[in-house]
Amino acid sequence: MPSASKILRLLQAAAILLLGAGLLITMFFFIGHSILYHPHPYTAGYRKLFPPGLVELRFRSAAGQQTAFYLPPRNSVGLPGHIWVAFCGNGSLALDWLPLVTRDRSRGNAFLLIDYPGYGKSEGWPNPSNTRGTANDALAALSDHLRMPKTSLEPRLNAIGHSLGAAAALDFATEHQIGTVILLAPFTSLREEAACFFGRWLSHLMPNDYDNRAALRALARRHPPPRVVIFHGLQDALIPSSMSATLAAEFPGFITFHRMQDANHDTVVAAAAEQILALMSEE
Repeated sequence: MPSASKILRLLQAAAILLLGAGLLITMFFFIGHSILYHPHPYTAGYRKLFPPGLVELRFRSAAGQQTAFYLPPRNSVGLPGHIWVAFCGNGSLALDWLPLVTRDRSRGNAFLLIDYPGYGKSEGWPNPSNTRGTANDALAALSDHLRMPKTSLEPRLNAIGHSLGAAAALDFATEHQIGTVILLAPFTSLREEAACFFGRWLSHLMPNDYDNRAALRALARRHPPPRVVIFHGLQDALIPSSMSATLAAEFPGFITFHRMQDANHDTVVAAAAEQILALMSEE
């Protein structure tokens, strides 16, 4: 039989290996989170960006104190006919949607611009659960602001999202009565996207996952499902356009896919702007 001292040395070696593995996994967790999310605040003069009528909605979620932004209909005095809930990319802020949404001339369109926890003026730690909760609480804050029950807001909802925001928009759509979802540069799933850079094994250590396939599968079960429109730049070096092509091929019944020939990951919103605004005017 091994001596007690030898058994002790084996146990110590095993403990060191387990501790090292735990440290590596923890390190990858934080590295993965820092790669996925890039929170930053607004500059001191951010209110100078506000177009007429823009409202800051302040509310509390499980992640802490949050701020979202509401842009009411440009050409209507009454309640909005349609509300577009907008989710930005991981390196952007809610107000980065202003160059697009302020060009909308549709009568009755309003916009609810969401910042993730930890972004802009919002507190907390960004992850899918906190983002979901913040978006739902922002909708409740809008309900209070408009003095309109959430049940009356639901039939008016649409969503738009870019990159990570496309996943957040789809996640939001699974919980709400959405008419149209516009996705710009979506991935199939966050782990499949991570596998492109880190390999399949390490991708499973990503701290969070967004599975756009699963969200679309849930939406496909609705009767009728929402309209889903995808725009993806063929020059996108971050999220390959083949991922959008895969989603469109797997859900052909309600997805329309537009390939943007000269657009990359950062320019796809501007490249698709006219088509996006035309879609919004149809609602």
